Order: sequence, then C-alpha cells, then structure tokens
Amino acid sequence: MSVPSVAIVSAFEAELQPILAASAAGSLRAAGAEVTGWDAGGFPLDFPGGDFDLVLISIPSFEGIETGARLAAIFKALGARRVLVFGQYAWLNVATLARTADGVIVDEPEGMAADLIAFARGEVTVDRLAGVLTAGHRVRPKRHAARQWQVPARDLFPPISQYPAHRTTFGLLGNIEATRGCHHRCSYCAVYAAYGVAAIPIDPDVVLADATQLAAQGAGHFVFIDAEFFNTRRHALTVMEAVARRLGPVTFELTTRFDHILEFEAELNRMTELGLRVVTSALEFPSDRLLQILDKGIDVRGIKKAIRVANAAGIELRPSFITFTPWIGLDEIRALDDFLDETGIAVDPTARQTRLLLYKGSPLLGSPWLDGVELIDRGFYYDWKHPDPAVDELWSQRHQQALEAGAGRCCVRC
Repeated sequence: MSVPSVAIVSAFEAELQPILAASAAGSLRAAGAEVTGWDAGGFPLDFPGGDFDLVLISIPSFEGIETGARLAAIFKALGARRVLVFGQYAWLNVATLARTADGVIVDEPEGMAADLIAFARGEVTVDRLAGVLTAGHRVRPKRHAARQWQVPARDLFPPISQYPAHRTTFGLLGNIEATRGCHHRCSYCAVYAAYGVAAIPIDPDVVLADATQLAAQGAGHFVFIDAEFFNTRRHALTVMEAVARRLGPVTFELTTRFDHILEFEAELNRMTELGLRVVTSALEFPSDRLLQILDKGIDVRGIKKAIRVANAAGIELRPSFITFTPWIGLDEIRALDDFLDETGIAVDPTARQTRLLLYKGSPLLGSPWLDGVELIDRGFYYDWKHPDPAVDELWSQRHQQALEAGAGRCCVRC
C-alpha cells in the first residue's frame, strides 16, 4: 500500500511554534503518512517543495484567514491533488474557503487521521469524507472528539528558540494544551462560535510527552494555550502537576475567566506552589453593562475582588481589554485610567486601542444589542460605527499611534 505524502501548513498561530499544525502532523504521521510541515506565518520563505497527495492548512486565528485562502489557491495551482483547511476560523468561514480548497474540516483532524489517509490515497472522495464540508454541503456534520491523541510533531517545524515570542522573562517558553474548546458562552468569542460549549480533553500522557520534548528544546516556562484552563476542575491541573513533577522546577502561565479566579482560589494557590506565575484573563472593560452583553459571568465588583485574590496569591495578572465597543461612551473610555489606578493593574499599551472584532460567525451578530448599530461588510468581518462619532475618532487616533509604534491590534479572542 502506497505511503501518501501530506503537507501540514500553519497559516498563522499567534507567532508561536504552531502546536495545532504539529498535533495534526503527529496524528497523520502515526497513521502512516509521510508528513512535511511548514509554518507559513512565521517562516513564509520556507515554502515546501514536493508532489503532495494532500495539503492540510491550519487556520486557528483570525489573522490566518486570508493567508490560508491564498495558500489553498497556490497549492491547487501548483498541482496538489487535494487541499483541505482546518481550525476554528476555517469552520467559521466555510462558505468562502470551501470555494478555494476542496473542503473544510469541521472536526479535530487528530480524530479522523485514518479517513484523511484514505482520502490522500484516493480511496474516498471528499464528499464522502466524514467531518468535512464542501461547497456543495449545506448541513454541518456533527463533530466527534478525538480519542487517540498523538504527540505533536514538533520536529517538523523550526525549534522554539527561533521564535521571538518564545523568549520571555521566565526563560524559553513552551506552548502546550490540555483541552480544546470552552464550556462558556462569551458572546463575542470565536471559541464559543466554533465549538459551542464543548470542551475536549487531551490525553494527559500526550501533553506531558509534548512538554518533555519542548524541555529538550530548552523550555522551562510553559503556557497552557487552552481558551479556558478550568474547562474541568481537575484535568488541566493534573497535567500541570505531572509536568512539574517530571520537569520541575518549571514555571507556568494560563488563561481563565475572572469568575474562575474567585471560584478556584484554592486551586490557584496550589498552582503557585507548582510554579504558576502568570494568569491572563479577559476583563474586557470595567462596565457591568458591557460584561452582561459579553456574558462574562461577573460584575465589576467581582473583578476587583478577583484582582485582590490574584495579588494575594502572588500571581501576575494580565487582563485583556476591549476598550472600544458600540456600547461604551467617550466619558467611560476616558475614565478607564481611574479604574486602572484604583486596582493597580498594569496593562499592555495596546489595550487602550483594542476594538471589538465582529468576525463572520460571531454570535454577537444575532444579538439584539447590535440593533441600530451600523455595520460595514469587510469580507471576513464586519466593521461597525459608534453612535458617537467622537468615539470612533478617538479610536482612530489611538490606533494610528499604536501602528506607528508597531503595536496595533484588535480583539480577536478571549
């Protein structure tokens, strides 16, 4: 039986070594494929040569949509026999991407490796491939969680030492994941838009093996890239304990909601003993009205309490903000500094110019909160106009200043 040639391409993955592409590559390789990896976002000049039976393009982030679509067209033009795209932003843009690629995987590719191998060999056609949507499909197939996880094929991509984002004040960073999806319904979040309220656990032994191979590359500080560390009470914590026991002393950082900082205070104190140093949490904006619109599960009073809990535990709290939305006025934006002074929070300067991103597929697009808000179709997202033109003018000024400083961005996820 022939060995299919498969290319796994990462369009863009947060300027880190692409774990999602590496994970898919590990599963395809274990299933019998000859796999080539390419981080197109980080190393665009390293275009892989080869006559590929199948090209899989990972689009886990908003920044990768246009690149992913362009790469699909390029690989098709160069003669790749089959091209599929995957990742949560691929799922959210099926109608567009399925016209460029042969189809869009709306499942975890790790769970359908055998089917993808059969497809690469030409044993099944794309329209008969479970978990894939094509331009002709109208009904989204039910996704099935992967059960047999494989260790990510990190060796197919440049070592973490070649990625500037992996260099931190804690040392070289290793990016690991214990779960995918999220059990929350934050109304603007692409994770919720793609997964619903599903949270998929990853085999702890596989996560530990991945951390071990990252340690061999020099990592001593590990970030859990999970959208929500506490998708379950124990799963990710068990993984952290295993990594600390096997590789310690090491340090950690993670992402969780502000309400979980209160709910899991005892667990957070335990994790500081294991090496937890940084918690990223989506504050968004200190307004009870906006926190309700975004379904954050906490109010400003609770956020202030969570900040005190994090400070008492010795954790560096890194809140993310969406400073500009259609629902926050000029006076409130200017008063943000008062909140920061009161709580002692240090924020990334780009937080002062972050703007709500209404990507295609956002649950907010069906929300009554957007009634009366003017929207402009920009292809893969909708721009919006604030009812007060002075707010948009302030954003334009701040955004231009951020661009000139090389720090422009908008809000794309929790």
